[in-house]
Amino acid sequence: MNAIKALKLPLRRHAGTVTLLALACLDTQAMSERRVGDHLSLALPIGTLAVEAWRGDWDGAWQLTQTFALTTGVAELLKKTTGVTRPDGKGDNSFPSGHAARAFSAASYVHVRHGIEAAWPLYLAATYVGHTRVQAKRHRWSEVAVSAGLAYGMARWRVEPLGAKAQVAVLGDGVFVSLHWQP
Repeated sequence: MNAIKALKLPLRRHAGTVTLLALACLDTQAMSERRVGDHLSLALPIGTLAVEAWRGDWDGAWQLTQTFALTTGVAELLKKTTGVTRPDGKGDNSFPSGHAARAFSAASYVHVRHGIEAAWPLYLAATYVGHTRVQAKRHRWSEVAVSAGLAYGMARWRVEPLGAKAQVAVLGDGVFVSLHWQP
């Protein structure tokens, strides 16, 4: 009986692993590395959303949706306004990487909501997406890093850690206000 109990993975902690296992079903033999990165950039947020819906975490699903929309929206705005030429010389919308922004939005959401233990497989997959964009000479590593930072910032802004409660404490003479998360 204990062996069966030990084999069960607590899904809350391993949502990223479950998502990556689902992604392993992709027919990667028939696709180039770049195409795998293209598909993975969308499969990560969609797979994460599916896991949250399956778990019944509708607040989390909404927070993921907000993180994804804000991250990709800001990334597209920056692409249109910065005019950075792509490494292959085709176009002036290189900064930041939209593919990496999509992938890192899922990883960052899982990190903030569920912790790094659940997020590291998604971060690994998102980094691979960035690698495919750099290898295809569509982006530079700095543009991938900015996408990752943008996604993490949006997740920190929009995502509430699971089981956490915000508390406001007035200290001293009422001049200082402290806001912190209580796990």
